[in-house]
Amino acid sequence: MVGPIIRVGIVDDSEVVRIGFSAAAAMDAKFALQGIKVVLAAETVPQLLQSPVSMLDVVVLDLSLADASEPGENVRLLVDAGYPVLVFSVAENTNAIKSALAAGAAGIARKGDDVKDALDMVRRVAAGETIASQELAIAISSDSLFMAAELSDRERETLKFYATGFTGVQIARRMNVSVNTVGTNIKRIREKYAAAGRYAPTKLELYHRALEDGIIPTGLS
Repeated sequence: MVGPIIRVGIVDDSEVVRIGFSAAAAMDAKFALQGIKVVLAAETVPQLLQSPVSMLDVVVLDLSLADASEPGENVRLLVDAGYPVLVFSVAENTNAIKSALAAGAAGIARKGDDVKDALDMVRRVAAGETIASQELAIAISSDSLFMAAELSDRERETLKFYATGFTGVQIARRMNVSVNTVGTNIKRIREKYAAAGRYAPTKLELYHRALEDGIIPTGLS
């Protein structure tokens, strides 16, 4: 096996799903170049966040939990705790998907898809990717204003600093994160704008996107 193990937390109210996903990851790890290990399983987001286990590379989150919690708020809590989130969905609930993506989820995996596809998405999210998916396309196409608010709070903060001239090192110090995290945030920001058809491959174009979305005030340089 090549590469470090990807440490995953899973939040799902179904014990069958939690056990099944963990078993599938363990089986896949025997053959994959980079193994995935479920080190924490919980029925709710607060339960996961209260665990003493804190070193997670990705959290796989059920879109609709039995505790009636709001999907966007669940994602927001996990993202604020520093975890990339892959949402695990069984239904095409566009509003819930919009809420989860707006809060910073890195992608959507279908529970009905091949488990190897889901595990591949976990690896991609762990590597810092934002995954374009059918659900993401549906959410964007059904609401032309969605992408203006789609960045997470941390991504908006990163963009505010970056677009106004701060370096990666300066942003990292101000946000109390690593330079690598800043780079990952900027990459995700570019990918999300690209998914909306608002491409921003340069710093100047990101500056314009920040102006358009009210992240920085007009006239700020």
